[in-house]
Amino acid sequence: MKRLAVINGLRGYAILGVMYYHLVGVFFNGPGSDLFLIGNFPIFPKTFLGHGWLGVDLFFILSGFVLYLPYANKSREIKTRDHLLTFYKNRASRLLPLYYITSIIGFFFILHENNIYDWSFWRDMIMMFTATFNFTKDTFIPQYNYVLWSLGIEILFSLIFPVLIYLIVKKGIAKVIMAVFYLSFFIRAVSCLYPEYYVAPHLNMIKDSLFGRLDDFAAGMLICHLFITNWKQQWFEKNSILLFFISLMLIEIGCNFSDYLFLGYISHYFEPLLNTSFQLGFGLLTLALLHMNKNSISFLFTNKFVQLSGMMCYSLYLWHGNMQMVFIGGDRTPFRITILMMFIFVLSFLTYRFIEFGNKKLGDILPK
Repeated sequence: MKRLAVINGLRGYAILGVMYYHLVGVFFNGPGSDLFLIGNFPIFPKTFLGHGWLGVDLFFILSGFVLYLPYANKSREIKTRDHLLTFYKNRASRLLPLYYITSIIGFFFILHENNIYDWSFWRDMIMMFTATFNFTKDTFIPQYNYVLWSLGIEILFSLIFPVLIYLIVKKGIAKVIMAVFYLSFFIRAVSCLYPEYYVAPHLNMIKDSLFGRLDDFAAGMLICHLFITNWKQQWFEKNSILLFFISLMLIEIGCNFSDYLFLGYISHYFEPLLNTSFQLGFGLLTLALLHMNKNSISFLFTNKFVQLSGMMCYSLYLWHGNMQMVFIGGDRTPFRITILMMFIFVLSFLTYRFIEFGNKKLGDILPK
């Protein structure tokens, strides 16, 4: 299938946002930065600079879009055992080789001092090889590469994706997507009762489990369905620029809402709504860009650098966490960060070229 440049571009901004957050933003743009008041109402105009972690939310949505695309346009199907095995084989060959390489390097450099007679070492080793680290609080964020928590969710989603396809064929996409939204919202609501399961400021192993985040993937599948079926195509084309700016406003409001939650301005019982608000903002952004004619805005999302970053996002995501832990630690001088970023991009391009798509010609894996 012909690649959708917009999706590549959105992936590009997602990975650049995550890398910025982990390397820089989390240290200089924390919740509540540059507060000003409108009456007694606090506003954080630069809050988006501290929310690069939202790139992971966008990744989940785009993963649902991309995985569902060939099934939405009927170029693939899962009706037989061979179809199912082919799907799992393709997903394993896509995700696992680089995952194992970066994980083993993380084990060697980060955990090399651990006592091999300590059960926790072998526990981490087993969970790494089986990608089951998301199931315990101690390992939800793997200490040998902390960014892998989201990859674990991606792998679990790949495992149940054929079930969603089967249900969509039997029940229709509207019923399945609605059921997923209800389920995920319920899981996130339950997580509010268990604050002890927070493993990071924005991560709760219940809220951010597969079923707590399944509606992110479902949102991407719904966006794909609306795009493929040309739902309100002319209306979206006519209003794409306006919808683009509305989507940015919704994302900015969501970022402020996130800060209010983090700082205790509003009850944490509102937190289940946060994912939904970002799904709405990112969903509208994606649909607006997919229907937008070529202009200066669309160029921001379809230029070759941003597209290539998006196409390399899997390598960039794994390596930036791995290499940050190995080489930089807490020492974040501008020089060290610049050198590290250059090294990560070069290394990621090599693994993108020779490990992710070693069986393809170079021209087939570069932006058109």
